[in-house]
Amino acid sequence: MDTRTKGRCIGVDYGAVRVGIAVSDPSGIIAEPRPYLAASTALDDIALLVEQVSATEIIVGLPLNMDGSWSDSTRSARDFANNLREMTTARVTMLDERLSTVEAERNLREAGNRGRKRKQKVDSAAAAVVLQAYLDSQRQTDWY
Repeated sequence: MDTRTKGRCIGVDYGAVRVGIAVSDPSGIIAEPRPYLAASTALDDIALLVEQVSATEIIVGLPLNMDGSWSDSTRSARDFANNLREMTTARVTMLDERLSTVEAERNLREAGNRGRKRKQKVDSAAAAVVLQAYLDSQRQTDWY
């Protein structure tokens, strides 16, 4: 029997200035980007969003170097995730986000987003890439 909590999930692409946000649909199949948050208010904003959408889990992207080693950004994202754990009732999970921004930029380019418009959307598009990877992995494990 599957004991994982079902419900909406929030994806987070942490950055020192902007924090990308995505939210799953109620069935947990599709990740939808939301407008990015200012890093200075992101913890409070995400805690409020958890309540608004009744999220049961937050997936925070873990920005590892290509060789898998940690950087200052990795530690900052981990600290952000730990703060979320203290502020919300949602389970907080970290997921490797290597190349998520590259994929997000490619997706936005292919959708016709150019220049400044693409730059304003890339953080939340990256959060959607990370969240979608998580949602897909959960559906795959449901088959076993």
